[in-house]
Amino acid sequence: SYHDYGASQFSDMSGNNGDSEWLEISNNQMYIPTAEDIGRKLKLEVGAYSIETGELLMHRVVKTELVLTRAPDPSKRNLVTAKTSGPRGGERFRIVTYNILAEIYATQQQYPYCDLWALSWDFRFQNILREILDACPDVICLQEVQADHYETHVYNALSDTGFEGVYKQKTRASMGLAGKVDGCALFWRRNKFHLVESYSIEFNELAQRQATQVLGMNPRSEECMAYLNRLSKDNVAQLVVLELAQPALTSRSNRDPINQVCIANTHLYSNKDFPDVKLWQSWQLLQELETFVMSRGTNLPLMISGDFNSTPDTAVYDLLSRQAVHPGHPDVNMNNNDDSTPSILPDAMSISHSFQLGSVYNTVIGKEPHVTNYTAQFKGVLDYMWYSVQNLRPLSAAPIPETQVLTKHGEALPSTQYSSDHIMLISDMQIMGGSSLRHNGT
Repeated sequence: SYHDYGASQFSDMSGNNGDSEWLEISNNQMYIPTAEDIGRKLKLEVGAYSIETGELLMHRVVKTELVLTRAPDPSKRNLVTAKTSGPRGGERFRIVTYNILAEIYATQQQYPYCDLWALSWDFRFQNILREILDACPDVICLQEVQADHYETHVYNALSDTGFEGVYKQKTRASMGLAGKVDGCALFWRRNKFHLVESYSIEFNELAQRQATQVLGMNPRSEECMAYLNRLSKDNVAQLVVLELAQPALTSRSNRDPINQVCIANTHLYSNKDFPDVKLWQSWQLLQELETFVMSRGTNLPLMISGDFNSTPDTAVYDLLSRQAVHPGHPDVNMNNNDDSTPSILPDAMSISHSFQLGSVYNTVIGKEPHVTNYTAQFKGVLDYMWYSVQNLRPLSAAPIPETQVLTKHGEALPSTQYSSDHIMLISDMQIMGGSSLRHNGT
């Protein structure tokens, strides 16, 4: 189906089968389609002739599908300003997080309502790139970035527009061919930040360490095998410390300016039947970040962004927002009635952290978005941007477009206009002055 852009009105220019009348438009070695070609098919004929005799040695004909217009621009994402007030802070930066839907998952079986051509990576990448650049970010957290596409498309395109970046692919082997595995990518604007430190976290490795070193399991025991089998889902996280390229100067209102920020980017396990694994991954990520941040002084601003594959009613959300999990939460009591599921979580009272984190969208808009993932099978919030409340302040956030906007070019995402099944989150953040915000004796 043509679905869009009026392509079908041109599909039979000749009034019969559309294939009997061809108009020659060029005989050059190269041809670049123009606006006049939209809705028409192109036929390329190539002949190879003998230099000596002029005899035709080979003849090939290739016909294209209909030439399409450029996809409609994504709807303008206006930022809503936070109503919070407080001391004037330091430097500001804009951050986005976006699950861009890796090609290996963008199949017709998964998204039958989306035209096949609109699922192609080359088409989607141009839309996604345009959408990211239109947001004018300083920091970009991406999930589901395919390893080969990071090399061939993503890094080069963003590098050319002023960004530097790092990539971490999932732990598992690629799906058949080299590079056919997704991962996380984190970029920063070169004239805004310099990279100080960069680390990656593999949850498989943390599970191994937890089993043998913390819990003292025998690596060859059935108990250990079941524990690792439950937890080894190949997910990863990235961690960078960025320093302002032009550090803030000491002023009367900001006597101890903070010039660094720690950014974490992650994509947690997707299976809805494994909330215990997602909670374990979140807890371990927070443990790792605690160790990291505390060792660098307690006043390092922190943002944790990504696709947490967890709705606001989950224990993952509770842990991030409340520093703890209620012992009666269903996600903590997965194996009470099921002996076949190994217990991977410690006592609920032990699942905690010391960060005071706020959700950017909840703080700015007063609630989480209505959706961040919109498919035929699932519509809900899975993506978040969390920040350390004592030294970062969200100034604004871009609301998620309304349902009628998201479904203008298709029943769900991805569509011809929105090239991922997730919607990008956008926020302006401000680093708060160090001396005025120290608390608890730190």
